[in-house]
Amino acid sequence: MTVVAPPPTSQDTTQPAPRPVGHQASHSAPHSAPHPAPRPATWWRRPTPWLMKAFTAAAVAASVLFAVIAALAASNVRSGFDAIGTTEEPQVSAGNDLIYALNDMDANLANILMVGGRTLGPGVDRAAFTKLFEADRAEADHDLQLAALHAGAGGTGAQQVGNALNALGDYEALAAQVMYVDTGSAARPAGELPQAESAQFAQATDLMRSAVLPAAQAVAQTNGAALESSYQNRHGLAQQAVWWIVLTGVVALAALVGFELWLTRRTRRTLNPALIGATFLTLVVMVWGAVSMSSAAEHLRAAKKDAYDSVAALSAAKAESTDANADESRLVVDPSHGPQYQASFLAKSRALLDPGPNVTLDTYDAAVRTDLDAYFNDPAHPVGFGGYFGTEMKNITFPGERAAAEQMLRTYQTYELDDRVFRQKLATDVPEAVRFDTSPAASDSDGAFTAYAAAVQNVIDINAKAFTTNIDAGQEELALWRWLPLAACLLAIGCAVGGVRPRLAEYR
Repeated sequence: MTVVAPPPTSQDTTQPAPRPVGHQASHSAPHSAPHPAPRPATWWRRPTPWLMKAFTAAAVAASVLFAVIAALAASNVRSGFDAIGTTEEPQVSAGNDLIYALNDMDANLANILMVGGRTLGPGVDRAAFTKLFEADRAEADHDLQLAALHAGAGGTGAQQVGNALNALGDYEALAAQVMYVDTGSAARPAGELPQAESAQFAQATDLMRSAVLPAAQAVAQTNGAALESSYQNRHGLAQQAVWWIVLTGVVALAALVGFELWLTRRTRRTLNPALIGATFLTLVVMVWGAVSMSSAAEHLRAAKKDAYDSVAALSAAKAESTDANADESRLVVDPSHGPQYQASFLAKSRALLDPGPNVTLDTYDAAVRTDLDAYFNDPAHPVGFGGYFGTEMKNITFPGERAAAEQMLRTYQTYELDDRVFRQKLATDVPEAVRFDTSPAASDSDGAFTAYAAAVQNVIDINAKAFTTNIDAGQEELALWRWLPLAACLLAIGCAVGGVRPRLAEYR
């Protein structure tokens, strides 16, 4: 018999349907399943206006970050140009000038005693050399005062400057004493000093060489090391600035491009012109910034490595040359130390242009001629000599520098040959040797030295001008970056905000 179930009434509509025979207990769930639990809210499911504001805030934050990093990077690089070009390089140059002034002062002291009361030609007398001596002393005092100002009140630099000041004071006292004693010897022949005066001069020049110059060189070396360290640090910052600007620029671009793509998809609109403008502006500033920082780094490198390193080497060569020239006068004034002065002259000549080991004063000229002939016959051939001039010839960079440096080499070679003539004359005719040594005529030793010193200074001037040009170019390169990052940031933010406001207004 078949049993038919009665239809459900209104009171039991919630009852489950009867289970078929044999149905498993696991299927005893009610016919109407309960509503699933609500999913947790996530940021991408937020309302569109909220998301628009969030994307706008992210784009603004990225733009601000980019602007701040760009401004700080440019400021750091710009401060490097200011420090090196305005403070550190003049400080090092003052130290180099100090060494030159000290060498020239001692050379003129020897010349004062060498000519005695005789007038050997226009401007070749005691009064002229005394005037030069006083000018050198004033320059040395001025350079030491600048060094003391930069060194401050304590530390190694201050101690080195103090040592130089004390040694210079002692030297000036000895120099004044020997010049005073020599005033009564106007009648003696040029170059023939009493033994007591020679001994006093030897005491003064030994003090210059053993105490005054080493103290001044310590000051110059400290300043030079500080400049090199500063350059390495600041050039590194300039190179890092390129990557920081690119990195933060990419972050800002990603924020703006992501915002634009989301907005286009979410609102089903075409691209937003204002956001595109902000993106394009950010891209331009990022590329411009990277190029400017890279260019500034190159200007800094050229100023220090190409230009100033040559200035430093040639400034040292100038001072060394003056001291070598003074050895000729010392040889006349203090013949008892003749071998010492000859060895000193050779050592300084090799510091200027070193043709190789085992050269003597007798073989030096031939060795130099061999090296210079090899260079002049084939300028592309590697420079085969060392010394300050070898350093310069390996660092030829600027227009006109090679021709000027080659003229320097030729005039140096002429002066060295004249030195041998001077020594030959000194062995047979002291007054004639003194005249030849002090005469400004082009055919005499002092005339050759003057031409050589002018050639050295010409190469220094070319590099010094290049140094200034690169420092100025670097500063000019970065001039806009005092305000450009901030202005670009404000403009980009204005574009972003202006572009999203009409879209937000549609949801009010």
